[in-house]
Amino acid sequence: MGENTKTKMDAEARETYLESLTFPEAPKFVTDVPGPKSMEIFQKLLKYETPQRPSGSVSPLICAESKGAAVKDADGNVFIDVAGGVGVKAVGSCHPKIVKAIQDQAAIQGHNHDGLTPEKVDLLEAMVSTAPHGLKDNCFVTFMQSGTGAAEACVKQCRMIQKDRQQVVVFEGAYHGVFGTSNAMTTGQNYRAGYGPLMPYVHHLPYAYCYRCPFHMEYPSCDMECAKYLDYKMNTPYTGLDNVAAVICESFQGEGGYIVPPKEWWPMVKKACEKNGALCVADEVQSGFGRSGKLWACEYYDFDPDMIIFGKGVGNDQPLAGVMTDLKYHDCLRNQSQPNTFTGNSIALACAKANYDIMLDPEVDLMGRAVEMGDYMQARFREAQQKIEQIGDIRGAGLWQAIELVKDPATKEPTNPALLGDLLPRLFTQGLIVIPCGRNANVLRFMPPLVITKKQLDTSLDIIIATLGELKDKMASL
Repeated sequence: MGENTKTKMDAEARETYLESLTFPEAPKFVTDVPGPKSMEIFQKLLKYETPQRPSGSVSPLICAESKGAAVKDADGNVFIDVAGGVGVKAVGSCHPKIVKAIQDQAAIQGHNHDGLTPEKVDLLEAMVSTAPHGLKDNCFVTFMQSGTGAAEACVKQCRMIQKDRQQVVVFEGAYHGVFGTSNAMTTGQNYRAGYGPLMPYVHHLPYAYCYRCPFHMEYPSCDMECAKYLDYKMNTPYTGLDNVAAVICESFQGEGGYIVPPKEWWPMVKKACEKNGALCVADEVQSGFGRSGKLWACEYYDFDPDMIIFGKGVGNDQPLAGVMTDLKYHDCLRNQSQPNTFTGNSIALACAKANYDIMLDPEVDLMGRAVEMGDYMQARFREAQQKIEQIGDIRGAGLWQAIELVKDPATKEPTNPALLGDLLPRLFTQGLIVIPCGRNANVLRFMPPLVITKKQLDTSLDIIIATLGELKDKMASL
């Protein structure tokens, strides 16, 4: 059936379909968690793998099998993954269409010289034709394997396009990667400690974090002081920002607290860039590819980015990331100046094209459903907030949601980071995979696969809300 002739499934049929994509029994336990097989494997990983990896630092989950929005560990215990593989699994794990695309392509071709393949053309046409705003049918694509690599490629392009401009403006709370320039752009201390000196020419300014406004103002009476300050810094002499190549900003901020800026933020950022002559770049690695209820989160705002950094969900079950760049800059880049051995691996390309087909399928309408499920999550949390006042802020769009935990809603004092040592294991032993974030380690973020069933979502919310209720007094006193 052609895509244009498809009609949207009714809610019941869609839920039945989504249940077929997952382990519907999740959460389910056959041993204590972690079980003996998981612990044996975990101990070997501790021995052989770098201590730099964060996995298992709180809960030693050994992922043996994944399906839809659920993960089965080495002992057969089944968990609901409301972290979505850290925002990667937009269409879920091992979707039948993805599995078929990978299997079919693996039998034909995997890697080849420079990835000049039919699969690359198929994906590029899908990406360019659905790019946001002014990039639609007006951009070219650079492929990498990770969000970090994509951010590095983006900075290199920006500096090449801008010739003698070197400075990059990013934001407090940012996460753009952990190598080279991208590591200097990222503000989490744990990623920077012991690594200095960091790459030069990177400058951080306040993000639109309305719940904790750095200017101690309130939206909307603030008149977007944070964006006005960006304009001041970029367009006033003697501020130190005298040769800015680009402003690179997460459309929604991820690691810094799952923050959704007001509608005025991005247009004002873009205007400041235009006055300065700097490029305006939206990092969509974590917020992009359908998670917000739109293909790209920047589509919620009235502005034209010059570049988009993408990753995570675009690849889903295969590593794929990169940059979409306005076509007008095509001839500014030096030929053959960005080699990348695995660019356009045919298996990853075929997988990504299948991801696009699934995400854009109007019959299932995953993005429309993400909006519905996000609204439902916020309603459940607002209801819980009436009894658990330590749920200080509730924010998000689509299946990009977060709650910020505080000791006291009046003072907004963050909960003690030590709370996570109790909270996360409790959630894990009840069958939930949850990952925190935030500058004060007090934000629970929810980025489940868009194929999560309503039953799985309800079960997850029941567990989270009940556990927060149990820890209510501890949150206030620790």
